[in-house]
Amino acid sequence: MSAIDPTVVIERMARRLRADGAEHPVAAAVSVAARGHACLGLHEFADAVELPAELVRSAELGSVAFGELPAAIGAQVGETGADLLALADLEAEWRNAPPIVATGP
Repeated sequence: MSAIDPTVVIERMARRLRADGAEHPVAAAVSVAARGHACLGLHEFADAVELPAELVRSAELGSVAFGELPAAIGAQVGETGADLLALADLEAEWRNAPPIVATGP
């Protein structure tokens, strides 16, 4: 059995979020992965990383740009072993490409 690459999982989540129209899909996927890695609910995670719950939720919805994500979120994702530089590159690539819109359910 092979190990799951967290970077690939985050990229796949970002692709789905992008297709669903998220403004900052990579940042959203990174934010969701950070909280998922911590195994905490929204408010518990926000308290643990000392961030407002509204900011965490906004990040998870894709309203916060990758470069503006709080360091606490990046640190949580870094603990998963995800390649943050590869994710930053994906963010930059998509920033310059037209959005993709989902066509099916």
